[in-house]
Amino acid sequence: MKLIISLVQESIHQIKKISPVLGLSYLLLLALLASVAAISEYFHIPVSKFTRDPTQILNGHPFTGILSNIGILFWCSTAAICFFSAAIQWKSKRSESLKFLLFSGMISLLLLLDDLFLLHEIIFPKYLFLTETTVYLVYIFIIFIYLVKFKHDILKADYVLLYFALGFFSLSIFSDVFLMEENYIFLLEDGFKLFGIVSWFLFFVRTCFGKTQEALDSNS
Repeated sequence: MKLIISLVQESIHQIKKISPVLGLSYLLLLALLASVAAISEYFHIPVSKFTRDPTQILNGHPFTGILSNIGILFWCSTAAICFFSAAIQWKSKRSESLKFLLFSGMISLLLLLDDLFLLHEIIFPKYLFLTETTVYLVYIFIIFIYLVKFKHDILKADYVLLYFALGFFSLSIFSDVFLMEENYIFLLEDGFKLFGIVSWFLFFVRTCFGKTQEALDSNS
């Protein structure tokens, strides 16, 4: 009986401790569900279109989009690692590293959202009337500014991995824009892209590990 009481008390204590984060997270989820319901009602789209897996809805093969999904997992992992490492830098009051990792996470998140929601392929051209080439140029400009602003942080890291990533992305964009869409061209284009994403991921894994180690050493 004492064990049960102790567990209940500890659970209550933990809930009180995490209640701000828990409350905000659940509030955002409720807002998301409410938005889905509102959009469904306004545009007369069945709710199942928002909630079910796309492959099931479209009666697609289970392997549909497998390379794209793997790429999205790596994008997501990179963004999460950058944001988590930025939080460590913030706790350690290392403002320069904090800015670098925070912006790195934001760019990774942007590219994740682009891949996940087909922003440059469908959303921007169809609803915002921005051509695919225009979106590519905007992304290139953002990354250029990022490289210039944080060149010192990048040069202290294993920057060759970042060069590989940008090189593979360039080859993927070239294949998308200039080559005809045929069977193995898709493999070439998306293969270059996947190599770029994994190189991007490896660069930030190693960079975040180094920055975190520096923060821990400075606090010890």
